[in-house]
Amino acid sequence: MKDTVYSEFVEKLRAESDIVRIISDYVTLKKKGGKYWGCCPFHSEKTPSFSVTPEKGFFYCFGCQTGGDVFKFVMKIANVNFPEAVKLVAAKMNVAVPQKAKSEAELAKERRLAKLYRANQLARDFFHSCLLNTNYGKPAREYLQARGMDNEGIVEFQLGFAPPTWDRLTADLVNRGIEVQTLLAAGLIGKRSSGGYYDRFRNRIMFPIYDVRGRVLGFGGRVMDDTQPKYLNSPETEIFNKRHLLFCLDRAYKAMRDSGRVIIVEGYMDAISAHRSGVPTVVASLGTAFSREQAKLVLRYASQVIFAYDSDAAGQKATTRGL
Repeated sequence: MKDTVYSEFVEKLRAESDIVRIISDYVTLKKKGGKYWGCCPFHSEKTPSFSVTPEKGFFYCFGCQTGGDVFKFVMKIANVNFPEAVKLVAAKMNVAVPQKAKSEAELAKERRLAKLYRANQLARDFFHSCLLNTNYGKPAREYLQARGMDNEGIVEFQLGFAPPTWDRLTADLVNRGIEVQTLLAAGLIGKRSSGGYYDRFRNRIMFPIYDVRGRVLGFGGRVMDDTQPKYLNSPETEIFNKRHLLFCLDRAYKAMRDSGRVIIVEGYMDAISAHRSGVPTVVASLGTAFSREQAKLVLRYASQVIFAYDSDAAGQKATTRGL
């Protein structure tokens, strides 16, 4: 399909969409005059300042100054990009979306990224099985139990263990049909200068890191002794950049949006413990360096930001820098 056809479809969908009905799926609206009013889903408020004007197909919040058309609302509320928002609106309106033609470069990129997501998912399953089902994982299980983590928590958060071997993960994933070049591109293995490959993560408790769509983008690995570095994250890849990610955001973003609040902690275990204790608005910043990109990310969902880093000097310094 040509771009002009897709653009015409989008404009027609924008004009014909029932913005009040679509927003009502997320916000309780009451009609007052020519507008509909409700409490804004993008920040915490008790007095409704969120308005929808059906004649213009437009929403606007007088509290946080967020506004736009039906696509802008769906993009923000569902945390999706524009094409995905078009698909969601079309589905709500029971309209089929014409498929936009993709270039060979776009198709090649889709295939490449799909391989990275699959490699990470299989690696997560490998680490998880190693933790729960092998003798390799026994010290890690005992360590986690000492930290208050039972098997239910291990399964819920799909925690894992990277065995203290040089190429067990490599061999397992290659046997499952994952190419070595894909493992390299995903940051799961490294290349020896003398030839051959080695597993990047060894003898570490493994924390899978997801995006809000639940895709495994990378990992954080923690040692159980005084080995340095204490934490080892996946290297930057085509799908993983720790400056743009927050641990547990996939679990927290809905509660953040509903409450307008986020609590930022330092470590993986801090975030997991909070969620298991009934505090659903907690995320971890993959270390103490809170980035501008992470700030933009949390402000999509919450306007009140609370730092709960460690109380030591490093944590207090990181809190000031984050603020």
